[in-house]
Amino acid sequence: MEEKKTSVAGNALNYGLITGAVVIVYNLLLYITNLYMNQSLGLVSYLFLAGGMVWGTLEYRKKLDGGFIAYGQAFSSCFLIGLFAGILATIYMFFYAQYINPGIINEILEKTKAQMAEKNLTEDQIESALVWTRRFTTPLMMTISGLVAYSFISMVLGLIAAIFLKKTDPNAPTSSL
Repeated sequence: MEEKKTSVAGNALNYGLITGAVVIVYNLLLYITNLYMNQSLGLVSYLFLAGGMVWGTLEYRKKLDGGFIAYGQAFSSCFLIGLFAGILATIYMFFYAQYINPGIINEILEKTKAQMAEKNLTEDQIESALVWTRRFTTPLMMTISGLVAYSFISMVLGLIAAIFLKKTDPNAPTSSL
């Protein structure tokens, strides 16, 4: 029986959904334990993202002929895994901010106000800044900015991870210019 080759997009979708689900479960655990406003713990989700990107790309590399993968293929795999995970995570973020914890927006605004007050800003400066913060702290805007952030972070992580994940065939012909 002939083994079916997996496409980079199919593999990325599979591992992206798994990675996105892990990020969602982690964020739900932060919510349940009332640690969701801790920024340091929130950054841990990016470690899950990087881990999922590496894991998925290693699994994809195993399925390629001889287990060799070029830098560009490794980057594409990593980036797409991160992108699919990001899409799933931002959809969750929308539902989280809209339905699960709609009070998070007020908590973010209060935290922002407290941070500004610590910087000795005047009440007028704080209110002016909060007007802009309110515009960008809606479930829809948080979803859009989250997707942009996941795309950018996936690109950067993919560029770095691909350096270590590429595996060139020593018997492959090289071009001499």
